[in-house]
Amino acid sequence: MRKFVSYILLVFLSCNLFGQDIHFSQFNSSFLNLNPALTGSFNGEYRFNGNFRNQWASISEPYQTFSAGIDASRPIIQLPNLKLGIVFINDEAGVGSLKSATVNSNIGYHIKIDRDSTWIIKTGLMLGFSTRTVNFNKFTYDNQYTGRVFDPNLSNGEDFDRNNLTHLNLGIGLELQHRLSSTDKIEIGLSVFNLNNPNLSFANEAANLDIRTSIYVSSKFQLTEKLNLLPSLLWSRQDKYQELVIGSELQYHFEGQSVFSDLYGGFFLRDGDAFIFTTSIDYENWNLGLSYDVNYSELRTASNRRGGAEISLTYIFKKYVPNLRRYKICPNFM
Repeated sequence: MRKFVSYILLVFLSCNLFGQDIHFSQFNSSFLNLNPALTGSFNGEYRFNGNFRNQWASISEPYQTFSAGIDASRPIIQLPNLKLGIVFINDEAGVGSLKSATVNSNIGYHIKIDRDSTWIIKTGLMLGFSTRTVNFNKFTYDNQYTGRVFDPNLSNGEDFDRNNLTHLNLGIGLELQHRLSSTDKIEIGLSVFNLNNPNLSFANEAANLDIRTSIYVSSKFQLTEKLNLLPSLLWSRQDKYQELVIGSELQYHFEGQSVFSDLYGGFFLRDGDAFIFTTSIDYENWNLGLSYDVNYSELRTASNRRGGAEISLTYIFKKYVPNLRRYKICPNFM
């Protein structure tokens, strides 16, 4: 019985919960997790970015994911094409407090293909470490049932090999950006993660994390002087699991004395899973984004159509460039 219970539990933990990486519905606002090639891809000096997702709270213990990162567009003045970044991720799932703490460092390198920068190739490399833990005491076992009632004080009769592990993370990315005009652009990216296939089993067995491949397209088209269309899609595959998110946002640009510069609102579809409603707003160098998943899959009966709520926050630091005025010397004072 020990072997049977242990194998069922560990296979579930290793394959089902560990089988897929973290994901955010606001993938366009989780830059360093989407593609290491996006490191330093912004207008400014430094970018601070945070994401938080709370999922399946209506079913059981919620799955919570938090990510925070910082990247620099020109960390070394002598190497303007080099970009650097670092991102911290904390993920907790399920009754057993299955936790994952990750630190990834990103290196990007951007190359302008033509002189006017209408074509840019971005490359990136991700290298990091993850630590995973699980609390086996939060589970229930057959040995703790007396036949009539459950007694948590009884021994579970199990002897697990370990409850923590550490592994290496390795990923690469590539993006091609084409600026169609001064206002319109399109970006096509490819990223590949888990290249080293780390073993995530808490037992002395193999439960390797499969390679995850993501392809995305992000674009911007001006409709009017104040309105832009921002369609995008993301397709990811990890072993037999696939995810397709497709949709668009509208960007409204404020004019005049408003303290806000842009307002966004959109709708996305995660195929076979959820409708995603998004909104965000720009205030000076800040961007605050909110989204909510409405579940429509076969799980909707248990979830009551509730999926996941997300929040994103981005701040871009830009150096102040003084506006120097040049005055001609009046001949009368010469």
